[in-house]
Amino acid sequence: MAARTSRLLDTDLPTRTVPAVVACTAALTAAFVGVVALAEGAPGVTGRLPVYVLAGAAVFVAALIGGDGPGTDGVIVLARAAVAGVAGFVLLGLGTEGVIHALAAPESVVATHLFVYLLSAAMVSTGLGYWAVRNWRDVTPVR
Repeated sequence: MAARTSRLLDTDLPTRTVPAVVACTAALTAAFVGVVALAEGAPGVTGRLPVYVLAGAAVFVAALIGGDGPGTDGVIVLARAAVAGVAGFVLLGLGTEGVIHALAAPESVVATHLFVYLLSAAMVSTGLGYWAVRNWRDVTPVR
């Protein structure tokens, strides 16, 4: 049986990637709405900030434990865990603020068509992120 040479014909690829792309796009859209909420002076953010810090710390520890193993470079694991922790803090914090803002003031997000622009930006960001992960070797300098 001949192996497939085209990834376009790979039927397993959409099954694996579509849910991840949809989830990442939704998370980024919520985070972008969260930026809007912070810019508009969302009330109660300082009261929720400790929860976001705790969530970022949990993501950091999970990435640290999950990335550590025999034969792994500790510095690389620590750096990746730090990036994951900061990204977790930012995405969870801004995403939660975005959801809270969208539920509390849907007219400022939906009626102004701002949501469509933020969704579009999130889709482009997800596409670029997906491409970068799949092709990172092509864009990094050879050592």
